Amino acid sequence: MTYLFYVILGFLPSLIWLAFYLRKDKHPEPNSMVIRVFIWGILLAPLAIILEIGLIWLLNPSVSPLTVLSDGIENGFLKMILISAVIPAVVEEYLKYSVVKRKIVKNPEFDEPIDAMLYCVIAALGFAAVENLLILFRSPLMPINEAIGTITLRFLGATFVHALASGFIGYWLALSLLEIKKRKRFIFTGLVLAIIFHAGYNYLIITAIEINKSAVFLVIILLAAMAAIVSYNFKKLKKLSAVCKI
Repeated sequence: MTYLFYVILGFLPSLIWLAFYLRKDKHPEPNSMVIRVFIWGILLAPLAIILEIGLIWLLNPSVSPLTVLSDGIENGFLKMILISAVIPAVVEEYLKYSVVKRKIVKNPEFDEPIDAMLYCVIAALGFAAVENLLILFRSPLMPINEAIGTITLRFLGATFVHALASGFIGYWLALSLLEIKKRKRFIFTGLVLAIIFHAGYNYLIITAIEINKSAVFLVIILLAAMAAIVSYNFKKLKKLSAVCKI
């Protein structure tokens, strides 16, 4: 029963944010599509872990590939930031974008600009659910009260960041589908912005834990700024949805 509770707890942040963002669409997406994209996000997680371990090991070859995510990082602060903040952001944001671009964009149900943001967010929330489960099921299993506290923080932090960063990509993906000549530039812009904000969040979390507790306030400011931008972008795409189709 405890394990079932932890599984539900791990999915809960993603499901809450999923319900929140689905309400932004005046023309709801089919449940089958929502579930499919969410599952694609889940399936991305093992691939992301493999790629991240491989890239991190290339930068830190003295550490065993099997323990590279848990062993200490050598050779200074800059390498730690690259390994802990930048590489995960690059790998994860590209994979989340890639699954929507390759699996969803050509689907007939993908018919409005706002769908690009929604499906990117949905894929991100599936991915984030796996991260939450990996945190909860670390050995030894954390006490229930600690698990609830951890998931609450991840609901407000890491899970939210995944959704917001992918929201950036989704917005620029939508624009790229409307302006073919600028497609590559728009997609590049979306990926870069998502990676910068995601890596920035990772960096501030590392700083708050290891160096400066006051960095928590910067995390709050960053999340608020990201949320405001994504909300504004949703509103812009809603207006576009009223006058054009993809």
